[in-house]
Amino acid sequence: MSDINPYDYIPQPSVGVLYDPAARTRAALAGTTAVVIDAIRATTTIVAALAAGATEVVPYATAEAVRAEAARRPAGSAVTAGERLGKRIEGLDLNNSPSVMTAETIGGRALLLTTTNGAGAILDAMTAETVLVAALGNRTAVARRVAQAGRRVVFVLAGTVGTVACEDTLVAGACIEALTRETGGEAYHLEDSARVALLAWQAARDRLDAVFHATWGGRFIAQLGLDADLAACIAVDVAEVTPVARGDPPVITAE
Repeated sequence: MSDINPYDYIPQPSVGVLYDPAARTRAALAGTTAVVIDAIRATTTIVAALAAGATEVVPYATAEAVRAEAARRPAGSAVTAGERLGKRIEGLDLNNSPSVMTAETIGGRALLLTTTNGAGAILDAMTAETVLVAALGNRTAVARRVAQAGRRVVFVLAGTVGTVACEDTLVAGACIEALTRETGGEAYHLEDSARVALLAWQAARDRLDAVFHATWGGRFIAQLGLDADLAACIAVDVAEVTPVARGDPPVITAE
């Protein structure tokens, strides 16, 4: 049984979900569209920043790399942001907060970002043919882009400090629902992992505020007094941007 490749039997194109952060480095993403989700808060922050007019978002694994890149760029051309365990990293301009990504704070400038979970997920996904960034806010825009590609799509979930995150699962399900709607439910085969996410979303979509607040990540952010960030994370279809990551280090721009 260990020699069986399930993708020799699963109709293509298909939709899958990587739930476990530890599985990312082993995943076969070549030739796929990868959609990275870190709902609380990194991918919501990236979507909000690009929707507010950021020229690009560049994710880094460390704060030191963010500072080094900021020093290389012309003064005033970039904003630095990042957190560790929810709190702004000392010396960076902003926290990883979608609620503060406005035209005034980020418009016309690059965002250099490091986060506890999301930045690493983006970096791990870069072996895919195309890498997109999704949140509830742009789930329909992402679904349209996925439908246009017509290839296997893998939702790459960031998780929370090495564990599966409920909120990421729900956003994957929301995107899958939108993809099903965009394609009339016929074009993509849902792998079992995708069906799990879709069923979770369908069960939770009418009570998102309560569910997000009940998650480990949601409770942690609420304890830090970042309720405005949680509100941003549960806003559905409020942005038309589709963030696409390219290069090394990956540069994320809106399309």
